[in-house]
Amino acid sequence: SYNRFNNNCYRDAILIAFINCATSIFAGFVVFSIIGFMAKQAGLEIPDVIQGGPGLVFIAYPEAVTQMPVPQLWSILFFSMIITLGLDSMFTLTETITTAIMDQFPMLRNHKGKVAICSGLTGFFLGLTMCTKGGIFMFELIDWYAAAWSLLICGITEVIITVYVYGHRNIFVNIQEMEINLPKAMKYYFLTTWKVLTPLSLIFILLLKFVDYIPAYSTNTQEKYVFPDAVQCLGWAMSLVPVVFLIVGAPLEYYKRKSEGKSTDMLSLLSPSDEWGPSFVKNGVKKPAGQPELVELL
Repeated sequence: SYNRFNNNCYRDAILIAFINCATSIFAGFVVFSIIGFMAKQAGLEIPDVIQGGPGLVFIAYPEAVTQMPVPQLWSILFFSMIITLGLDSMFTLTETITTAIMDQFPMLRNHKGKVAICSGLTGFFLGLTMCTKGGIFMFELIDWYAAAWSLLICGITEVIITVYVYGHRNIFVNIQEMEINLPKAMKYYFLTTWKVLTPLSLIFILLLKFVDYIPAYSTNTQEKYVFPDAVQCLGWAMSLVPVVFLIVGAPLEYYKRKSEGKSTDMLSLLSPSDEWGPSFVKNGVKKPAGQPELVELL
C-alpha cells in the first residue's frame, strides 16, 4: 500500500463498500433506462432489443445516444466515461502486476519505471490477438474463462489461510498496530463475515459456477456460435493457470526451506517468517508504545 502506516483503512473500507454499492445502483438506473428507451423506440420487448457482450457498449448504447436530445453532448460524455473507466481499470491491473513482480524480485524495486514499461508492452503485444479479424472471438473467450471459477478458488484459499491459518487474533493485532480502534460490535461483524459468511458464500457461488456451466459461445454472428472443443480446452487451461500456481507453490516452498536447512514441520510452514511485519525503520514510522505481539497461530 502507498498509504501511511497508520492510515485509517477501516474507514476507507467502509466508504469504498458503500460507494461501490451506490455506483452499481446508479449504473443500473442508467443502463436499464437506456435499454428501456431503445425497446420503446423499436416497439420490441427488452430481451429482443439487445444481448450482453461488447456489442452492448460499442453498438447498442451509441445507437441509443444518437436518438437522445443533444446527441453530441451525450456522445462526448458517454465515450469519456468509457475511456476513463478503461484507464482506471488498467492502472489497477498494471499496478497489481508490477507490485507482484517487485515483491518477488526486490532488486527490481529501483527500476519500477522499467518494470511498468515492460509489463505494459507485454500486455500490448498479447492484446494484439484481439485486434485481428477474429479478435472478437478471442476477447469473448478470455472474458468467458479468465475471471471464472479460478478466481473464486483463489479467494476461498486466501480467506481460509488468512483467517484460519494466520488467525483472526493476529489480524486484530495488526489493526491495533496501525492505531485503529475497532468497536466491539464491528469485531464480531468482521469475525462473522471472515470465518462464516464469506467462505460459505464463495463456496456456494463456486458450486453454482460448475452446476450452471455452459460452453463458451459468441453472439457476434447471425446465429449463436459455440466455440469448438479445442478452443474450450484452451479456455479451461486459461482458468487453470492461477490454480496451478497455488498447487505448485506449496511443494516448491517446502523444498526451498529444506534446501536452506530450515524447519519443514507443519507449524513452521504455516507460521509467518522472521521478516514478517511492518517495516518501521524503512518507512520512518515509530513503533507504537505498548504494541501487542503476534499470538500463536490457531
